Amino acid sequence: MKVTLYGPNTKVCHRAEVVLRQTLSAMGAQVELEMVHDAAHIRAAHVTAPPEIEVDGYIVSCGRVPTSAEVVGWLNRH
Repeated sequence: MKVTLYGPNTKVCHRAEVVLRQTLSAMGAQVELEMVHDAAHIRAAHVTAPPEIEVDGYIVSCGRVPTSAEVVGWLNRH
């Protein structure tokens, strides 16, 4: 499973990254976490409202910081 976080290095994107890392660590999940902070790569992925989070290529969240419960739900569905 692969989780990708698209977003520039802003406070909101950093908080989303912290939630993802803490939740994945607490779950002991075997997940590849990719952080995309480069503006050119973000534009190429057609991200319009960072932070955008994808799980296995499916957009699950954009424009806000998710809760741990949401992250667990996404991982359980995929």
